[in-house]
Amino acid sequence: MSLPFGLGIFGLLVCAVFGFNAVRELRRDVPGHAHNAAMIHIALITMFAPFCLYVLIAYAP
Repeated sequence: MSLPFGLGIFGLLVCAVFGFNAVRELRRDVPGHAHNAAMIHIALITMFAPFCLYVLIAYAP
């Protein structure tokens, strides 16, 4: 496994963890810093996950 391919997988795992935690926080529906951070994490995941998929496709063994 090449380094970029491995890092693409790692990036998707990080996206999954942050996405799970963000959705869990958004379901609580309590206003405050954690709610705002969760919304920002969802936005960042929508930008970072496609890049990880692109890296996986470009560097597939």
